[in-house]
Amino acid sequence: MSRVGGLIIGLQGYELTHIEQQWLQHPLVVGVILFTRNYKDKNQLIDLTKNIREINSNLLISVDHEGGRVQRFREGFTCLPPMNTLEEVYHNDPKLALRTAYSYGKTIATELASVGVDFTYAPVCDINYGNNDVIGDRAFHSDPVTTSLLVQAFYLGLRSRNSIGVAKHFPGHGYVAIDTHLGLAVDDRPLLEIIQNDILPFKTLIEEGIEAIMPSHIIYKNFDDQHTAISSPKWINYLRSDLGFDGLIISDDLDMKGAEHLGSVVEKSYACFDAGVDLLLCCNDFTAIETLLSTLQNEIIAEDTQQRLDFVHTKLA
Repeated sequence: MSRVGGLIIGLQGYELTHIEQQWLQHPLVVGVILFTRNYKDKNQLIDLTKNIREINSNLLISVDHEGGRVQRFREGFTCLPPMNTLEEVYHNDPKLALRTAYSYGKTIATELASVGVDFTYAPVCDINYGNNDVIGDRAFHSDPVTTSLLVQAFYLGLRSRNSIGVAKHFPGHGYVAIDTHLGLAVDDRPLLEIIQNDILPFKTLIEEGIEAIMPSHIIYKNFDDQHTAISSPKWINYLRSDLGFDGLIISDDLDMKGAEHLGSVVEKSYACFDAGVDLLLCCNDFTAIETLLSTLQNEIIAEDTQQRLDFVHTKLA
């Protein structure tokens, strides 16, 4: 029997539909991810998160809220700049840049908590090589060491407000030119180059105690030429055994074109779960969510994943 983890699902609008209320009671659904389509104003969002928790108080409520162009809630929230603006700040005043990164993390965590949202999928740990528009100014810096320092400061800001961090996109999305929302990407660099550069920010955050990591929809040809990181037992084992990470491994969105080669939503899910991923993000394809939940109706979350979930709940308490 295949190993099975948990699911984090998207919702359609400002209020829970009848079918979504049923979905949130499914034994594998451990949380939701919110988008701009779920945000009208703060009062509506507070009502939505309250209604989610009334169904199951243990559900994790999350959002992509990085600052810059990736900030789902805007009106009533601090308008944060792209994280790459810290590169110039760091050049002029490193200490100010680190304080600013910390304050950004603290602000995000504080404002999300005020509306009942547990965490954001951040920080972006990718190096800004200038190759990838979808990463681009979401990356903190073009230098691996400086990126490590800045994402560490940002993460500590999140943690100061009892939130958690999700380091993404392991082992690094900054080098390839392809947007994995639109297609499958292949990184053909030597493994040693990736380890010495791209993995450094992740290693720093693992040592700092980050709670979750998100692998990418990219094939790293010189380590595992058969699987994207999200479906690669070799990469998950490297993360666990070589880097010593024992937190949650959360997939990037299964709806993205970079995951299409894995097959149907059920086939994608088993490929990721079998590789060792703990939680799957199913964000926008509601038909696929219904299919997946129906197929996995009688499954139980693997014990190791449940232990990691329990640990995250203690961090958020």
